[in-house]
Amino acid sequence: MQPRSRLQRHHQAGLLAGLIAGAALTVAMVLLNRLFGVFSLAELTAYAIIALLPLPVFSFFTATLGAAAKQLLLIGALLGQVAAGGALGVFWASLVAPLPGETRPARRFPALWQPGPGGGLGFALLLFLIVEVALLPLLGGGIFGATLDGEIGPNLAAAALEAALYGLVLAAFYRALLAPAPAAAGGRTLTRRQLLRQAGLGLAAVVAGVAAVGALNRRGGAARGIADGRVGRVGNGGLPPDPTPTASFYTISKNFVDPKVEAAGWKLEIGGLVERPYSLTLDEIRALPAVTEYRTLCCISNEVGGDLISNAGWKGIRLKDLLERAGVKPGAVDLALTARDGYTESFPIARALAADPAVIAVYEMNGQPLPDKHGFPLRLLVPDIYGMKNVKWVTKLSVVGNDFKGFWQEQGWSDPAIVKTMSRFDFPRDRALLPAGPARVGGVAFAGARGIARVEVSPDGGRTWTAGQLRRPLGPYTWVLWTADLDLPEGEHTLKVRATDGAGATQTAEPAPPLPDGSSGWHTLTVRTANGVQAATGNAGDGAGVATPRQPRNSGIFEP
Repeated sequence: MQPRSRLQRHHQAGLLAGLIAGAALTVAMVLLNRLFGVFSLAELTAYAIIALLPLPVFSFFTATLGAAAKQLLLIGALLGQVAAGGALGVFWASLVAPLPGETRPARRFPALWQPGPGGGLGFALLLFLIVEVALLPLLGGGIFGATLDGEIGPNLAAAALEAALYGLVLAAFYRALLAPAPAAAGGRTLTRRQLLRQAGLGLAAVVAGVAAVGALNRRGGAARGIADGRVGRVGNGGLPPDPTPTASFYTISKNFVDPKVEAAGWKLEIGGLVERPYSLTLDEIRALPAVTEYRTLCCISNEVGGDLISNAGWKGIRLKDLLERAGVKPGAVDLALTARDGYTESFPIARALAADPAVIAVYEMNGQPLPDKHGFPLRLLVPDIYGMKNVKWVTKLSVVGNDFKGFWQEQGWSDPAIVKTMSRFDFPRDRALLPAGPARVGGVAFAGARGIARVEVSPDGGRTWTAGQLRRPLGPYTWVLWTADLDLPEGEHTLKVRATDGAGATQTAEPAPPLPDGSSGWHTLTVRTANGVQAATGNAGDGAGVATPRQPRNSGIFEP
């Protein structure tokens, strides 16, 4: 076999050293992002990919993978960053000076740097400038990260540190891989193949660490929506607790890592087409006349029968009061919203100025300060509109004279995003075995500010309908808990539920996926009944006939 040329060898060493250096940089980037909140290039890249994906492709992945799609995209971006490090290592090897004793007779390019720490740092400086001046603007971060979340100084310092780490690790491993083979314990000399294999195993371990760090978001990010949905089905005779405990309220976020905002230094800016722009601190907002209301939030990615809907008590101020103090100018069309995480949204200025139902800016949830994951220090609640427009971590309200398109509208999602009338079964579960005879079923229904006038249940696939009993809602903008009594003879039964809103419109039976304006259709279960089956008991004396809440069916990512 003909031996490999020196050029092949140093390119091979550059590739492996670059992969290892890329993995080290990526781990450092993730850790700095988690510990100090500085920007992550991998996350910016993932957001750019989301923005470029055609809506049908985006829909396919989110419908198939749910919240896992976001996590897999982040892990892919992290691993892609490692791969880019390997490619840059090959480039480095092409332009680095030879090591002592190394000859490159077929060399086409002059050496630009030495194969030591100084050369590694010089290459790092070049990469730092390319990222800050060329790549970040393409990803929406501005030159030197001017438009990134947070202060420029810490972001620049983190980027410089990460680049320096890459350059130093690249140079060190490159020299080690091309240096004379070291001796192992006992005086035995390692072959170059053995050395490369050991370096490759080390690289694999580091890459696995990158993937594991990226996967940590499943525990603290979108997976919260899954866990919270499950908890939210416990109690109240098989129905969800009303209001939903804060710990059980669904949480969905576009972010890979949500911001943590400190009250000190935070302010809400009100500007745009107004007579008197101004800003308020959190203490100043708390000092204004407050309102306390129960309201339900529903995610636009909630599927038929899904769990991404919850109800809570909120305290805050009417947005109308803030805008009237600023004096909205003629020609205003939308209120554009900006959040601490860079998220943008909007809704018509007429809705923002409406007195009933009013948009409220809230700072308390269920009698406690708004939790971080629900938007501390301030979030908006907009009646009749899906959760993606109920922006968390609000920092700026801008009155604009155009139809402003927010983050998700630019991807093709609905701009009006009006809540569709929904109803679901909370008990029994699909495929449950029940005793033949009398059976009680129940669940929730919601139609935004339109309210719920009637809920009906069919025991026979929609041929006949039985009216359910509605519990008094906690407020005019909340869900309604309902139950219905059926007679189910022995056999298999297809149960369906539908709701009629306060305007007299009955929920459509036409099935539709969440994209682009929310799901629709009647929630359907199949149950089997048999004589001699012992009825399970509910936990509030309702005869719920279910002992364990069912698992949530879906999760989403379409909120601030």
